[in-house]
Amino acid sequence: MKRLQFLLGAVAILSVFFFSGLSSCKKEEIVQNNINVTDTLYLEKPITTAMLCLENLMYEEIRGVRGGAVLYYLRGGSSNTENLDNEYIKFNADNTGEYHENGGIVRNITWAFANTNNTKLNIFFTNTPANFTVTWDNIRYKDNKWYFDEYYKDGNTGAYSHSQNIRLKKP
Repeated sequence: MKRLQFLLGAVAILSVFFFSGLSSCKKEEIVQNNINVTDTLYLEKPITTAMLCLENLMYEEIRGVRGGAVLYYLRGGSSNTENLDNEYIKFNADNTGEYHENGGIVRNITWAFANTNNTKLNIFFTNTPANFTVTWDNIRYKDNKWYFDEYYKDGNTGAYSHSQNIRLKKP
């Protein structure tokens, strides 16, 4: 009798496992998607003195911090922290140039590349009334725009500045 009960119990347990296994089996369908990936390549031109001196460069956009305050400008934008609509810089091949401030003041500058691959540039301001150097670093030229990081300590105010910039040809 015990043997019959054991046998019936074992059959019942095996039946549960068997039928639950059947209900959980599903036919799997493997779908393979072919995706074509294309990359857009933006070629950066090597920076030369001739390229830099070819045109006056005005701001398209600047994002950063100056003296602990947020600095933001987008040409034609409505939430700018300052107006840079009339500001631009002109580099000459003899390592001189002009910095035209938004208010109309023109400052004479000198400049020099600071590394052999011309991706770092120092701009020297003198008699503003103080002297100080503005550095453009990680300079890239693509899509007819100049991209770079800018940093300096203003010799007149003592304010530190660091920003990411995009400049373009002044019409």
